Amino acid sequence: MLNDFVREVETVLGMPKDLIFKESLKSFLTAKIEENDKLIQALTDKYGVPGYLELEDKIKKGEVPGHPAWEDVILWEQLFKHNVKLHELVQKIEMGEEVGLS
Repeated sequence: MLNDFVREVETVLGMPKDLIFKESLKSFLTAKIEENDKLIQALTDKYGVPGYLELEDKIKKGEVPGHPAWEDVILWEQLFKHNVKLHELVQKIEMGEEVGLS
């Protein structure tokens, strides 16, 4: 059933399934990066700092209350690290590394 659908997509787009898969995966990963970037921008706007390390410093200096700021530091760090990994995956696709379907 899925194979029939993929063949139909190949025909309609005039592209091989491996290229369709790579482009789709790249678009999906890029969308996830953009989602994370929006959340990071909201934290930047909320605290007026460019990164989670700066927010951590503000908390330690008592410039920002610890709650909920510590939770936001943790979230921000996770989003940042997730984006790093997502960018690495996109780069692998762009560099032509094998990403085909088995």
